[in-house]
Amino acid sequence: MIRIGRTLSTWASHWVNRERSSLRLSRCVLCLARAGRTGLCKACLGDLPDNHTACERCALPLASPNPRRLCSACLLRSPAQDFCLTPWRYEFPIDQMIRRYKYDGLRAPGRALALNWAHQVTSNLPAIPQSLIPAPIAAERLRERGFSQTAEIADWMSRETGIPLETRLLQRHPGFQPQAGLDRGERRRNLQGAFFVTTRTALPEHVAVVDDVITTGASGEAMAACLRQAGIKRVDLWALARTP
Repeated sequence: MIRIGRTLSTWASHWVNRERSSLRLSRCVLCLARAGRTGLCKACLGDLPDNHTACERCALPLASPNPRRLCSACLLRSPAQDFCLTPWRYEFPIDQMIRRYKYDGLRAPGRALALNWAHQVTSNLPAIPQSLIPAPIAAERLRERGFSQTAEIADWMSRETGIPLETRLLQRHPGFQPQAGLDRGERRRNLQGAFFVTTRTALPEHVAVVDDVITTGASGEAMAACLRQAGIKRVDLWALARTP
């Protein structure tokens, strides 16, 4: 049973996360039941808000399945990415788990989500990417938090799936305003020219960019467009959650 609002806000949160680097996941991060090494018991995992019925290009949750598996926006204009996969909707308790990881530095909730997704992600893909690329975060955010949540998620996913991790290929120019608080139009304008691909002799043909949350999809599309312009043929977007 999910009890994050009450249980993990007090002593249990400190017990599960008592050492940030230890990543003890033998107990469920939501209810403290035994959970093996994945950090989520079967009951709590089953209660998470899944995003199974979603657009294949931007992962926007769909009210009902349609034959083309696309939302109205992607039907009108194809985004730069070829495929988008997010296992959960950004709703309770996923939103609290990601916030505690991202803003409070508690690794256990983020790692639990990444581990449980990694165990089934490759079975839901039309093609396996050759490399995983963490979404670059703004330098201000990196200084504030002291870590990159996207780099950690990508690393955990790489270790579990065996897909190589490429941390230097995609970079973000300094000086761009963080995306938080901006609407979709502002996010698109803010990201013009924000990303660049480092010089490399041989680029993989198929990559997946790994993020924590897809909000409007503007960042993911900007990263995908940058990678496509550099010569990568197929770009997928992976994220733990999608905002409905």
